[in-house]
Amino acid sequence: MRILKQSPKSEKKIKVLIVITRLTIGGDTNVVLDIADHLNSDPLYEAHLAVGPVLNHEVDLTYLAYDHKIPTTVIPSLVNYIKPWVNLKALYELYTLIRREKFDIVHTHSSVGGVVGRLAAFLARVPVIVHHVHGWGIQENMSKAVRTLYLILERICALFTDRLIAVSAPTIQKGLTYRICKEEKFALIYNGINLQKFRQQVDRQKVFSDLGLDSDCKVVGMIARLDQQKNPLDFIRAAAVVVKKYPKVQFLIAGDGSLRAECESLIDQLGLRGNFFLLGYRDDIDKIMPILTLTVLSSLWEGLPVVFQEAMSAGKPTVANDVDGARDVIIDGETGYLVTPHRYEEMAERILYLLNNEAICHKMGLTAQKYSERFSGEKMVENITSLYRELSKI
Repeated sequence: MRILKQSPKSEKKIKVLIVITRLTIGGDTNVVLDIADHLNSDPLYEAHLAVGPVLNHEVDLTYLAYDHKIPTTVIPSLVNYIKPWVNLKALYELYTLIRREKFDIVHTHSSVGGVVGRLAAFLARVPVIVHHVHGWGIQENMSKAVRTLYLILERICALFTDRLIAVSAPTIQKGLTYRICKEEKFALIYNGINLQKFRQQVDRQKVFSDLGLDSDCKVVGMIARLDQQKNPLDFIRAAAVVVKKYPKVQFLIAGDGSLRAECESLIDQLGLRGNFFLLGYRDDIDKIMPILTLTVLSSLWEGLPVVFQEAMSAGKPTVANDVDGARDVIIDGETGYLVTPHRYEEMAERILYLLNNEAICHKMGLTAQKYSERFSGEKMVENITSLYRELSKI
């Protein structure tokens, strides 16, 4: 690793390239934009983004990078799936960009972006290479060949990565189980958010009216993409169980994705029209969160979803599948409940318990809000820049 000769008094800023395959709905997009924003407000740093294209069925949030005035390069070949010739083209284009702009630090996100971005940075002899692990790319339906290739690539890239940022302790444990690298190469840095944003007062009646909800009903919400990872169909099945025993409740999902048609079909099949609302992509989650009685997340794998932190900051308990980083955030029985993946009946039981016990639900929400203080966006970026300084010997 080459040492950067840079001091805070120097006019030359430290140039950081942040690489991610796409900016779409999800916590990793929020984290990337927050990191870039904070770095560009620091006189020591200059942050740029390199992003790939967003698929047709996903919500394209690339415009947010321009709105935030973050210098951004869109690389069409930087896709979020394995396609060798396309991936090699992305590698070359990233290498060319890095050499031309002379970046001091390359900070990658997402699985394919992490492999391609780190290889390009290594070949371009970038002094500091950091990879942000929001969650490992191993999936239940992944073939043995693809899984083996993924692990080989992660292990190779880890050899020349100065540090891997893990967003939760279970993420580190999984990395060790997969033999990605030794423990000392990991740095645990929790995702962070603007906590105050989710603590503002809202006009509840107006929000209910705007969303077409019944203000006499309690509301259970999930903020998530409609895709395989987030597993929204189990949330819908749990809702059907709850409604039979607690009719004065409505459910919503704020988010969109490839499973929307299946979600709509299941809502019809289970007779949930009027009780279940698919809101699509929303950019006003901070207005929706305060009207919820509790939140749910039915994901099958996660690193550390920022929606946990948003719900906690808003003072809402969460019922979530006990996967990966969930246990790092949700204290079972104190700030919410952890349930078994694919067991929607168990999820329904916990939702019903909180709906039927308002005092306990409220107490859990207050405990969650107090616990959320450790997840501020400022603390996240402070930890990241501290890591940059350590690796760069600034």
